[in-house]
Amino acid sequence: MPRLGKDRVLVVLAAVVVLGLLAFLGRGKVSLDTNELLGSGCAIPARITAMPGTAPDGGVVRVAEQGPGAAVLENTSALAAYRIVVTSGSRSVEVPLLTPGQRAGVALDRPTPGPAVWLAPEALGGFTPVTATAVPGGVRYHSANCRALTSRGAAVLHRDAAGRITGGEQLPAASVSCAVGEKELPAALAPGSEVSPYCDLAPE
Repeated sequence: MPRLGKDRVLVVLAAVVVLGLLAFLGRGKVSLDTNELLGSGCAIPARITAMPGTAPDGGVVRVAEQGPGAAVLENTSALAAYRIVVTSGSRSVEVPLLTPGQRAGVALDRPTPGPAVWLAPEALGGFTPVTATAVPGGVRYHSANCRALTSRGAAVLHRDAAGRITGGEQLPAASVSCAVGEKELPAALAPGSEVSPYCDLAPE
């Protein structure tokens, strides 16, 4: 009988502790987010409030390659270029982000890169560019980031056997994945097409 009484006391105490913890969590004192509980929350910022301007180190976003209807941009700065508005006549597109030295395609003829917000790479919290590979019947996207980003579409560049740009097209946002890991989406692209995903820092 004494042993049974002790077991009951332990059960009651355990129940009280559990109820107290639930009440504590209910008041919002402890996060149920696994990343936060483990101290490994994703550091990629959800938005940037800095204003566009010139890069302090003299770097720019330049047109590195030009072809009919498409081009390749390159970030020559040691800083990351964020939200680059690129125009061609009455048409324009916003490239969400180019890390230092990164290249990306734009489906515009003779484009002109405009102002960008310049950020130290460490301010991006471990962000890495999402990559894409054209496969039979679609495109395979790969992201090593700690959270999903927002798709702004993608530029597709076509090249001839000598590697020269022969044209380009824009994929809509819904056809491009910026999710964590690897994902394949359908797309009717010519073999060897070069795909540049536009993945914004904003949460998906």
